[in-house]
Amino acid sequence: MTAVHTSIRRHRLGLLLLSAVFTLLMALSIATPSRAFAAEAVPTCNPTATNGCVNGILQDADKKPIANVELKLSGQEEATTTTDAEGKWAFSVNADGKYTVTMDESVAKDHGLKAATAEVEIQKNSFDKARQVVRLDKPAETSSTSGTSGSGSSSTSGSSSSSTASTGDDGSAASANIGKRVWQQLFSGIIFGLMLGLMSVGMNLVYGTTGLSSFSHGEQVSLGGLMAYVGTQLLHWPLIPSAIFAVVIGALTGWIQNELIWVPLRRKRVGTMQQMIVTIGLSMALQYIFQFFFGGDIKGITKSVPPSFQLGPITTDAPTLTSAGIAILVIIGVTIFLYQTRLGRATRAVSDNAALAAASGINVEQVVRIVWIISCGMAALSGVLLGIYLNGISWNTGATLLLLMFAAVTLGGLGTANGALVGSLIIGIVADMSSLIIPNDMRYASALAILISVLLIRPQGLFGKQQRVG
Repeated sequence: MTAVHTSIRRHRLGLLLLSAVFTLLMALSIATPSRAFAAEAVPTCNPTATNGCVNGILQDADKKPIANVELKLSGQEEATTTTDAEGKWAFSVNADGKYTVTMDESVAKDHGLKAATAEVEIQKNSFDKARQVVRLDKPAETSSTSGTSGSGSSSTSGSSSSSTASTGDDGSAASANIGKRVWQQLFSGIIFGLMLGLMSVGMNLVYGTTGLSSFSHGEQVSLGGLMAYVGTQLLHWPLIPSAIFAVVIGALTGWIQNELIWVPLRRKRVGTMQQMIVTIGLSMALQYIFQFFFGGDIKGITKSVPPSFQLGPITTDAPTLTSAGIAILVIIGVTIFLYQTRLGRATRAVSDNAALAAASGINVEQVVRIVWIISCGMAALSGVLLGIYLNGISWNTGATLLLLMFAAVTLGGLGTANGALVGSLIIGIVADMSSLIIPNDMRYASALAILISVLLIRPQGLFGKQQRVG
């Protein structure tokens, strides 16, 4: 009877905490209504059924990024943005039609650009026109060329006239920049791999102890980033307290999930496949909840653009290095926890053989509970770091990365924490490096191709055990 009463109290407490979280989100949504049907400057943009994208990277004639330049969007909708340290900028638009991107003519002249304006046409239902990538980095025309007011070309325009003005100097400059691009993409791939590793390690721990592949793990990532946005932008807290708040909320949701969903399902001996379907439904429900409360636009955790600096051929900034350092420290901490602590050894024992671990006196349910808390807390932290690294988080950020998480844990070996880290680094590096030779929107396909190739040779993954296959 005591155990029954304890279980009832846990369920009541879980429901109470869950209700409190939803009440907080509802209050925040009422206080901050989302902007609709208006262009918005965003760090990154992905076209959907409801929005198109106008974006690009502002570079000079030598392909060096131009930071802190104001760009204006006019046409069906209007907005203003400023290029980041890498020269990147983006607008999310809701209305189809023609748009003009404009910058100060003196800036274009100082950097040897061809034009200060570019015209594009957005059609959300068209694969080719849902996203328009504007380029203003062509060298200025010489006196021998016509002086027409050229509009910047988009990635879909396929302009060929610019190649006729190339010289030997252009070729040498381009070859010199190839090495810088390689180092820059390698650095970006490592950073992205560390972020992905932080997400994937927790997912792999859950699989190792329960055998469950959670399709809702991506939403824990989104939750962390959105809670950090709530802390910094709505509650006006400093970044560090906001990050701690996000991690606590993420860990709390892990405990709530386990107590309200997974414990009852395990007690009723519901199969792993049925539980996996539950995670799919939970993922869809959470995505709709996030979109309802926070809207469909990207939310910036920090508003200021950090100053960039050079590390040899690599351009970076302090938040990026800090995020990478935190990810490394947390992953090292989890490794020490698994191999140097009593609870960590119990976790590995449950992962290897839950029945044998229970027969040895290990409280399997307690271990699983702690794993869920750690996993969701790490996912929330990765959402915060990813939001800082990308300077933005949205309702579906985690969902877009879910396939890469599965690829990372499968490549490294299901149920192995270290394998998930190695797999994440491989996926991150391959994805970013492949953008040097294939379109950026297809970079994830190359990572998945590597996954397939490895699994054809070693089905259990790089560090997985043979008995886990199947």
